[in-house]
Amino acid sequence: MPSASAAKRQRRAADEAEKPLQSYRDEELRRMKLNFYGFDPSYHVARYNFIHKVPKSRTPLTIAGHRSRRAPDRPVGMVVPS
Repeated sequence: MPSASAAKRQRRAADEAEKPLQSYRDEELRRMKLNFYGFDPSYHVARYNFIHKVPKSRTPLTIAGHRSRRAPDRPVGMVVPS
């Protein structure tokens, strides 16, 4: 009976024969190239905003529930007496 590491090597060799690791790397590099040099500027905008610490233009609705217009019967945050 082969050891666990020998079985793992066999599975790895079978996987490599089906689709070599280099093809996964090439596919990832193609996707990255589209992000960097494609027509969608969102990567560059997000990177610029992150590097220059540009604040968000608004608070996300997941945090600011009082701004939600979808559910008017939704309970508002707890009121703390002063």
